[in-house]
Amino acid sequence: MELVPKDAARVDPRRRMGIFPLSSGAPRDLLDSVRRRLLLVALLAIAPVASLSMVQGLMHLKGAEDEARQRLLQLAVSAASSQANIIASAESVLQAMKTVEAVRAAGSACQATLYGATLSLPFVSNMGVLDKDGTVACSAIAAPRSVAGEPWWDNLVRAPARPTLTERRMSPATRTEIIIVLEPLPAPDGSFDGAIALGLDATRLDTMLRQATVEAGGVAAIFDAAGRELISNSRTLSQELFSPAGLAGSGSRPVLREVADATGRKWTYTVAPLDRQGLVAAYALPTRELFGWTPLAVAASFALPGLVAVVCLVGLWFAVDRMVLQWLNYLRRVTSVYARGHYRFRPTRLERAPSEFRALGAAVENMAHAVRLRDAKLRENLAEKTALVREIHHRIKNSLQVVVSLLSLYGLGIGQGEDRRRFEELRTRVNTLAVVHRILHEASEGSAVKLRELLRELAALLEGVPDRSLSVRIDAPDVQLPVDMAAPFALMAVEIVLGLAVPDGPKLPVTIGCSQSDGRLVVTITAGPMANTVARPGRFDLDQGFASQLGGQLTRAETGDNVRVTGDFPLRPGRAPTA
Repeated sequence: MELVPKDAARVDPRRRMGIFPLSSGAPRDLLDSVRRRLLLVALLAIAPVASLSMVQGLMHLKGAEDEARQRLLQLAVSAASSQANIIASAESVLQAMKTVEAVRAAGSACQATLYGATLSLPFVSNMGVLDKDGTVACSAIAAPRSVAGEPWWDNLVRAPARPTLTERRMSPATRTEIIIVLEPLPAPDGSFDGAIALGLDATRLDTMLRQATVEAGGVAAIFDAAGRELISNSRTLSQELFSPAGLAGSGSRPVLREVADATGRKWTYTVAPLDRQGLVAAYALPTRELFGWTPLAVAASFALPGLVAVVCLVGLWFAVDRMVLQWLNYLRRVTSVYARGHYRFRPTRLERAPSEFRALGAAVENMAHAVRLRDAKLRENLAEKTALVREIHHRIKNSLQVVVSLLSLYGLGIGQGEDRRRFEELRTRVNTLAVVHRILHEASEGSAVKLRELLRELAALLEGVPDRSLSVRIDAPDVQLPVDMAAPFALMAVEIVLGLAVPDGPKLPVTIGCSQSDGRLVVTITAGPMANTVARPGRFDLDQGFASQLGGQLTRAETGDNVRVTGDFPLRPGRAPTA
């Protein structure tokens, strides 16, 4: 079906939705949008670069950790090398003293020998010989006569096969902190026969360690196998930073540990084995100084892809809106204007649009121009058709009037009686058709007739019938009656009214009422009193014949002196009456 523009704007939206479902509704899913699909494509394009940047950041972090670990290990071993050498030298001195018979036997020359050795070794504070009961047999500087019951002495008695280091302790002889190195003395039968003890000056060792770590600025400490601190360049900080659990990580690949001191400053440390007496060296540096800009670089490796993605998506969002969506919306408004029949509208704003949208706008404008030409042609054809139809109705009306005139001339010779009555009814029927075609000729729209106007003309015609005395009242809405229903409706109404009126009888009041609802037309013709209650044979059948042409039927009911004829007819599909 072809529609002219004024009808196209009134097309049922459900019919339009059948062509392009959901074209003007909400998105069907999350990605049912040009902007969202482009954003998804951009994210997918950025994802590999972002992933590569994050992997690079992780590799940078791992490399920084390995570098920091190696640096701390080197600093720890370098700082503790002097102390390790001193401990090794102390063990060598004890090995040498163990071979001196005067010292071993704790003879008269023992004290002088030990004192001379003590003076030659600046890091040694005292030396002595202990028998198997822990009694001091000989010493360079006077010392307590017995050490029995000391934990370190009990450990040596239980395991006399190797040299032993004691924890840091206060020397009662020199009144300084010392670390005792013990060398067991075996008896001829191999049993434990005492030991030679050497006291290392712990304060001097601390000073040496502090001097070795001045440039690095870190915290260094040496611990024995039991985790006890022996030497430190900052005893207060080392006790805060180095925990027994952290000292256990001195395996083949020491781990980095991060701790905070009492002020909240973060330190990173690791431990390195010294391969002597189970000693380990721990070294700590401030985390910020150790890693420098590494955390910022790693954070940038993770944040930069996200920032790039956000900037890209925001830019793409506005770019799509400015370069695509605004022109699509403008074209949609243009098509809406054309749909309302304003074909002279020119989309001048498209002159600033990209070439693709200018081409699309030109195509839409050409389509509107073609529709305009077609619309003009259809209007011309419709006007020509309407003029032809009105001319046909005019000629039919004239022909029927000629027929009526001829019938009137021939009827002059017919006398009163049944023949005269039938002749008048025939002339009334022809006049009815002439009235219908006159109304169709005068109608502004050739496809419908005004029901109230038609009934008024029929009322005037019926009141002028010579052998009937009628008073017709019209009670009908001003609705449009399809043209193909006008002739049978008018003939049916005339037949019903003529059948109710008694020839040459008193004046009969007749009311013709119509109502319309749900696409149906209900006609009610009431006559009385003194209506003809006896239907003549054949007349009601003729009325039913016209009703059948209208697609309905008639019912006749009598109430006292009144007669009511009711008809219910469907209006033609697509021809809904309008007030």
